[in-house]
Amino acid sequence: MTWSAVIAALDSGDTFHSTVSVYLHPLAGRPILWHIVRTLGDVSPPPSQIRIVHHVATPLSLPDEQPVPVMTEPVAKGGELLALRAAVTSSEPKVLLDGAVPLLTTSTISRLLRASDGSIAVLLDGQEDATPLAVAGEGPALASADDPRRPSGAVRIAATSRDELIRVCDRHSLAEAGVAIRDRLVRWHEASGVSFVLPATSWVDADVTIGVDTVIYPGAVIEGRTEIGAECVIGPHCHIVESTIGRGVELKGWNYVTRTAIRNQAVLEPHVKRGLD
Repeated sequence: MTWSAVIAALDSGDTFHSTVSVYLHPLAGRPILWHIVRTLGDVSPPPSQIRIVHHVATPLSLPDEQPVPVMTEPVAKGGELLALRAAVTSSEPKVLLDGAVPLLTTSTISRLLRASDGSIAVLLDGQEDATPLAVAGEGPALASADDPRRPSGAVRIAATSRDELIRVCDRHSLAEAGVAIRDRLVRWHEASGVSFVLPATSWVDADVTIGVDTVIYPGAVIEGRTEIGAECVIGPHCHIVESTIGRGVELKGWNYVTRTAIRNQAVLEPHVKRGLD
């Protein structure tokens, strides 16, 4: 199956009161859009390409290491619908997603694609106004709608999990998405052999790797591309940023470790700092 994806990143962002685009706000250490692009790339088979339609006034940039080719298409105010129709009009199956729903999973996108075989399928947010978060169907069928994001007569599908329906539209929903993605990441690390003493109090970014039999105590914050070895103890309220922690290391608590490496079997007493900001 050959298909492609279009992401509509067209919110003004007024509710954020920020100079940063809604879609570039960080979530688990990566921009909101990065999570959507990464999930699309993990679908089997992946899309042939991803096109991101956004306003000229809010330029977007993404890291280079994308799983599939990504194109950004700036559009002037008032030209949004024309740009979306042009983006979906080719004949192969298309998935058109809202750029503010970073918690969509590969299983939901796959079911959306399967349900759109010979029809149009839609994922709604579950609120009273039933806002579409993602639609799928043949390109010409989507392009013929008054708004490709809101086609009529679409088959509704359900999300795999409730948290996928979180749409980041303000600071509060960004915090909700942060809690949900933290819980996902913690469960993933737990399934890989990591113990969290009180997971609801810990924070782990998307790029963090942790070795087996490591124990994370309450209040730990682990950010960026941090690597923690096996059989470590990360004590309470440690803050680790962009660092490499060797095998068997013990941080006894309230340690601040930033942009440095800690050797195997090292022990840091409470409140000891390592590295520079």
